[in-house]
Amino acid sequence: MNWTKSKIYENLRYRIITLDLRPEQVINEKKLIDFYGIGRTPMREVLIDLQRDGLIQRYPRSGTFVTPLDFSQLRHVTEVRRSLEGLVGELAAERVTDPQLQMLRDALARADTLEAEGGEHVEELMQCESEFHLISYDATNNPKLAEILHELQGVCARFWFSIQYSRDVMHDQFSDQRQVLDAFERRDKRTAKRVLERHIDKFVASIRSNIFK
Repeated sequence: MNWTKSKIYENLRYRIITLDLRPEQVINEKKLIDFYGIGRTPMREVLIDLQRDGLIQRYPRSGTFVTPLDFSQLRHVTEVRRSLEGLVGELAAERVTDPQLQMLRDALARADTLEAEGGEHVEELMQCESEFHLISYDATNNPKLAEILHELQGVCARFWFSIQYSRDVMHDQFSDQRQVLDAFERRDKRTAKRVLERHIDKFVASIRSNIFK
């Protein structure tokens, strides 16, 4: 593969979120440079972006590490994200375009196909769920809001992969997103806001129940 800087960023972000690169694991910059076939300067720019996202930590003379899973950080992130997801509901319901609506339908259609095939498919279903969020963020037509939520969504997604989600839990997640899509199609800002805020509340409750069970 011809690795561009953006592709390397997305690949490393995905590997960190899915715990392929484990919390607190050492990131060897030279090995990454050799693996991706990229120069030292663009590789460091990728690492700076991942650090900005809260996914890695870099310490002078100590090295670079995958950020630990910190549940106090999750609490802070979800407090902010809940309010911003509500804002996404209001803005996207007003500004979403027809092509974006179709992209949202397509993401849910892929999830339906995976569920119909049986089996767990948890990782693939999570990708569909994440894609729905990212399209919704773009639909706000507010790049700064989308940028902030892209960072917060990445932090939260790591906790998703830290516990075992069942198909029933994922089915409930997509039920919420179908309600969001319906609200977007009807330009119903109030319902979109309410469902997206509730969606985050359910996520937090699921994490807590798995931590303290």
